Amino acid sequence: MTEVFKIRGDGDVINPPRQQIDIPNGYLRLTSAIVNPMKKIAVKVSSSMVFDSDSGRILLLLDSETGRVDAIIEVFRLGALRTAAASGVGTQLLSRVDADSIGLFGTGRQAKTQIAAVTAVRPIKKVVAIGRNKERLSSFCAEMTRELNIPVIEAVDPLELYECGILVAATTSAEPVIFGEHLKPGTHINAIGANRLERRELDDAVLERCSLVTVDNKVQAEKESSVLLRAIEQGTLTWNDVLELGDFMVGNGTERRTTDAITIYNSHGVAMEDVALATKAYELAQAKGVGTEVPFTLG
Repeated sequence: MTEVFKIRGDGDVINPPRQQIDIPNGYLRLTSAIVNPMKKIAVKVSSSMVFDSDSGRILLLLDSETGRVDAIIEVFRLGALRTAAASGVGTQLLSRVDADSIGLFGTGRQAKTQIAAVTAVRPIKKVVAIGRNKERLSSFCAEMTRELNIPVIEAVDPLELYECGILVAATTSAEPVIFGEHLKPGTHINAIGANRLERRELDDAVLERCSLVTVDNKVQAEKESSVLLRAIEQGTLTWNDVLELGDFMVGNGTERRTTDAITIYNSHGVAMEDVALATKAYELAQAKGVGTEVPFTLG
């Protein structure tokens, strides 16, 4: 993921905004990207609500020089991994190097990979989590404590999460779950759930307090980020204030200005990220001899 953001910073990625088509009882999303140095193209079709949650998410990985289809990949798991990997990059670039705790909002599929990615780039000693379902929260904490080998504990009070150096919002909430009035100086936020206009994880005060606001793809954010669009409408922010993670890779971004700066990475999940992880999965499958070879003939 770090590599693909560097390529994006150099301008060698074609990543048009995703298209969404409303269909009965749901929607169809079409995403695509070309990452020239990787010599790969990804085209992904995602559906929601109409089918079971594990279906309707297929990616074609193509060779950009020959047009050959290298792989057909079911991307339900891949999507969680690529979103988390991007948050890992954002955390490495924006959070304090001594940040050692995570305040986690949400306990779903994305939450698991999010905290795994953050622990890969920072010396995390504990995770404090909160969720809507008490039973699911307890199960999540027990499972992730075993997997990460660090304490993942249930918050007694939501304010406990704000004592952590890194906050992760991994929800589908239509209402804010993180409130600016509670943020401590030096906090970094990964907000990954509000990638549709009807979703909102941060209240207005969060953006008012942020010194540095970043996204994976600004064009996508201009279409889908309800949080940033609200801040711009209210005059708190302009699009010139918003940076892409790729900007930091080529020296066009700004360093964390002070240890007290509050920073945010607002994720949307874009196709160039799919290219990066799908290419890696394809290479690993070839090396390990897994997957099914599909014969291809014309006519």
